[in-house]
Amino acid sequence: MSSASPFRSPMEAAQSSVDLQSLTRPLQFIAFWLAIVTPLAYPPLLLGGLDSQTFLIFVGVVALNVFGLLAGRGYGDPA
Repeated sequence: MSSASPFRSPMEAAQSSVDLQSLTRPLQFIAFWLAIVTPLAYPPLLLGGLDSQTFLIFVGVVALNVFGLLAGRGYGDPA
């Protein structure tokens, strides 16, 4: 019978958490600043008028803004 535990040790769990955090922090950083910058495109798009092509660009910018708000919402929180 093996004495190996089916559970991960606390060190392995902590290492996995650090690896995941090292991947998510840069993505949160980019998403946070995407949420800050994308609203700057609203006034030029709206003042220029919304024809069919400009409307699609406007919808894309709004979608990027919503994505940035959702993905970057925990960026400033301490780890």
